[in-house]
Amino acid sequence: MKTETNVSHELRSIFSTQLSIEIPTLDTDLLDTGLIDSLTMVDLLTHLENNYGFTVVMEDLDPEYFRTLQTIAEYVQRSCA
Repeated sequence: MKTETNVSHELRSIFSTQLSIEIPTLDTDLLDTGLIDSLTMVDLLTHLENNYGFTVVMEDLDPEYFRTLQTIAEYVQRSCA
C-alpha cells in the first residue's frame, strides 16, 4: 500500500499535469484559496477514480476531505482500503 506521502506527491502531479493547478505546499487550503471550485472538484474526482480505482460515493462526500493535499491523500487511502 502506498504511503500518505507518496499519494500526496502523486496528487500534486495530478493537479499540475491534469488540472493545470500548481499547489504551493501540501497544507495549502485548496478551498479557501479558491484553487478548487465546483468544476475542478468534478474533474478531480474523475481523476481520483481513474488513477486509484475506486468509486466516489457522493452521499459520503465531505468537502473537508478536499481541503488540502494531505486530506485528499487520507481520503484516497481510506477509499482504496
